[in-house]
Amino acid sequence: MTKVNNTATFVERYFQATQSNDAATWAACFATDATVDDPVGSPPIKGNDAILERGQEFMANFQTVGLYPEYVSVDNLRAGAKWTGRGISKNNRSLKFEGINFFEFDETGKIINLVGFWNPEDMIEA
Repeated sequence: MTKVNNTATFVERYFQATQSNDAATWAACFATDATVDDPVGSPPIKGNDAILERGQEFMANFQTVGLYPEYVSVDNLRAGAKWTGRGISKNNRSLKFEGINFFEFDETGKIINLVGFWNPEDMIEA
């Protein structure tokens, strides 16, 4: 069984990847056959190619962007995190948005399932 502190490290690695401004770095956090339902209400996706494409589409809207965890709770290979997103849009607007993610990890630290609760329409100028 994986220790809780390892799962906290997996979550930290995910948030660092969101701050990298590189969709491939973000996509590398996921297992080959991972599923992503983020944001909830959008069509869920599965697999590395779809995950990379989703990351590229999202990051294309920003000069820089990242998610910053505010609270993380872990339970074995599962975690929940409340976060704030911050970014600079392509038209130089500072944006802020908030959400909650639920993660399931495999034994190697790769995400096998991510569910994200947030609304892109709720992005506000920071």
